Parts: sequence; structure tokens; C-alpha cells
Amino acid sequence: MKRIKRFFSTYLKETDGATAVEFGIVALPFLIMMFGVMESGRLMWSMNSIHYAVEETARYAAINNDLSNAEFSTYASDKLDGILMGATNLQMTSSQFTSNGIDFVEVEGTYQLDTMLSGLLPAGFGSFEYSVAARSPIVQ
Repeated sequence: MKRIKRFFSTYLKETDGATAVEFGIVALPFLIMMFGVMESGRLMWSMNSIHYAVEETARYAAINNDLSNAEFSTYASDKLDGILMGATNLQMTSSQFTSNGIDFVEVEGTYQLDTMLSGLLPAGFGSFEYSVAARSPIVQ
């Protein structure tokens, strides 16, 4: 019995490896938090970039109202490529309407955004669809 008591008393006094155990406990929540902050920032930046591209395309469409949807999509894609964001997931539509005697053009854009860790997450969990619309009065 004395041997067992002595073994446990020396075992409890040992501190070798305590730092590794503490790091193992703290590292996973810390890394999850850091990736969450980075991904949230990237999501906000992406949403702002898409909004910018659609608004610029609506302004362009107000001046050049005889262009097709494909040409609007190309213009918006060029805007997104100019700010280092891939435009392959961007879909654009445009329409014209009149309200109170004023002609407007409305441009709608939908972007499929995939997270950095979407390959590690369950299917459909790591992707978001962001839609934005902008309208401008047509310049005659």
C-alpha cells in the first residue's frame, strides 16, 4: 500500500508535459475562433465587393441602356476581377421599367460564395448565396 501511495504522490508532483496538455485544451477553440473571425471578414468584404460591382453596372446600364445582359455581366465581372475577386459565380440580370414617368434600369446580381473550409464542412453548409439589386434612372 505504501508503494501505491508513494507512486501516486510522485505522479501528482510531476509537471512534465503540462504545457502540452494545456496547449491541447486551448488550441482548438482558439483556432476555431481565429478562422471564424477571418471568414466573417472575408464574407463582409465579398458582400461589399459584389454590391460595388452591381451598383457600378447599374450606373453603366443607365448610360448605355441598349446593351444585353451578357454585356452587363461582362462589365460586372471586369469590376470584380479588378478587385481580385473571382467572377465565375456571379449571375447578372437587368430590366427596365418606368415609374412616375421616369425610366429606370434595375440590375440584379447573385453570387455563390464558398467558405475557405467548405471542403471540410457538410454538403451545403459552407456556401452562401448573396443577392443584391441596384437601380438607376436612365440618362437620355
